[in-house]
Amino acid sequence: MKALGIAAILLFISVLTNAQENFVTWNENEPLQWNDFSGKADHSSSFEAESFAEVKYSYQFNSPRDFHFNVKASFNRNTSWIKQGYKSDALLKHEQLHFDIAELYARKLKVAFDNYTYSSNYEEEIVQIFSRVKLIYHKTQQLYDEETNHSLIATVQKEWEVLVKEELDNVKKIKYSNWQQPLFVKNK
Repeated sequence: MKALGIAAILLFISVLTNAQENFVTWNENEPLQWNDFSGKADHSSSFEAESFAEVKYSYQFNSPRDFHFNVKASFNRNTSWIKQGYKSDALLKHEQLHFDIAELYARKLKVAFDNYTYSSNYEEEIVQIFSRVKLIYHKTQQLYDEETNHSLIATVQKEWEVLVKEELDNVKKIKYSNWQQPLFVKNK
C-alpha cells in the first residue's frame, strides 16, 4: 500500500512537471525561440505560424480587504506552431509581440484586481473583472494582426513594438478606469 502511495505521488509530480514544461511564463530576458513552437502545424490555416498565449490568474483571500493576486502570461508550447520553411526573424518578432501583449494585459488585470473594492460577492466580481480585461485583450490581439496584416506591414509592426514596450513600461501608472480600451496604433 505504501508503494502505491509513493507511485501515485511520483506520477502526480511527473504530470505537474510535464504540464509546466508545456508552458513558458513571460520573461523579458527570455524571448520566445522557434523551438517553443512544438505544436502540430495547421496546414489548413492561411497563417505561417500561430502562438497561443493566455493570461492566467489565481488569488488568495484573507479578508474582503486582503486579497493577493497572482497573474501571469503563459505561452503554450504544445498548441503554438510554425509551418515548415517559414521561420524568419520578422515572424518570430511578430509572434513574440503576441506574447508581450498577453503580458501587458496580465499586468493590466493585476492593476484592475488590486484597485477594486470588493464586496461579499467578491468571487463574481473577480470573474467580471477578468472577463472584461479578457475581452479587451482579445480585441487588442485582433487589432494587432489586422493593423500589421500579420507582420507584413513592417512600419506598423515597428509602431506596435514601440507602443507595447511603452505600455509595459508604464502599466504601473494605470488606474482602474484607464485599461478599458484596446490598443491600436493607426488612430493613436
